[in-house]
Amino acid sequence: MSSARKKNAPGIYWKFAAVATAIAVAVLILPVIRYFTAAKPRSLKAEFPALGTIAKVSVYSSEKDLDLAYKLAYQEFQAVNELCSLYNPASELSRLNETAASAPFACSPEMWELLTRSKKAWEETGGYFDITVKPLMDLWGFYQNHRDMPPSDAEIKKTLKMVGFDKVILNEQQRTVLLTVPGMALDMGGIAKGYAADRAAEAIKAAGISSGVIDIGGNLRMLAAPPPGRKFYRVAIRDPHDRKNVLDKPLSVPPGHAVSSSGDYERFVTINGQRYGHIISPKTGRPATVCAVSVISANAMDADIFSTACALGGEEAAEKIQKISPETLVYFTR
Repeated sequence: MSSARKKNAPGIYWKFAAVATAIAVAVLILPVIRYFTAAKPRSLKAEFPALGTIAKVSVYSSEKDLDLAYKLAYQEFQAVNELCSLYNPASELSRLNETAASAPFACSPEMWELLTRSKKAWEETGGYFDITVKPLMDLWGFYQNHRDMPPSDAEIKKTLKMVGFDKVILNEQQRTVLLTVPGMALDMGGIAKGYAADRAAEAIKAAGISSGVIDIGGNLRMLAAPPPGRKFYRVAIRDPHDRKNVLDKPLSVPPGHAVSSSGDYERFVTINGQRYGHIISPKTGRPATVCAVSVISANAMDADIFSTACALGGEEAAEKIQKISPETLVYFTR
């Protein structure tokens, strides 16, 4: 990244690269974030499909530990898929979307955790992070019915009436959720992979494996101990315009922390010859205008949330995040 400047309050940095480079989106088939290879301690790696992308598990120990870490991560990712998949009609989220606009939906403890964290994130980010965007995702053709023309202003205005966490009622005593507007539906694409990475990391930690990385589609959670001989994990960001190269400087990520990237380069739809990124604003109903952003945070779920919010809200969202999470680092690429 070619230049940097620091805001008055500590903890968040805004970095702007040349127009020719950008950080790619976190939800992808080929990860935008790869481990920095120069003088890197030897790691053992396994990879497998999960949550619609590629998952990778790395450890700095033994083949036996790698095999166990792989099994534990796979189990956690499968559990989150059964919880949050929009492609599986039997998932809890699919069942919630099917019925919660008609009657309160009773949540599992895991779904309740995601919903309450999503509400808090909506409040923290001034509404830039909002899991009620699924009607807009459907409108733009990200799940089915690809369009020949972009949505009209009238279509977007109509759909926005079904969007907004202020239209969601969470009953804490009963642990139920009610969607108060017909047609509302939830999309947890901005939180589920980070949540899965954290679950996998905790399961692996409980098994006694302390050094390694969980990577689910570019959402990285570092384990509690650093690589041998180092104090930090080093993470390089690929240049999406030249995938053989990386941006100028790798990120130094503390053990136990996480990195997530969001942007408009990997997942998109093409409508009438124009490409539109998959991160849709709950405020405007249109794709994000920030090119790309990477976030280092204390856990993968927060990094996932904050990168989505900053891709939509830019520095305004980053300033809000700084107030509630001063240790979080945010890197923009224009």
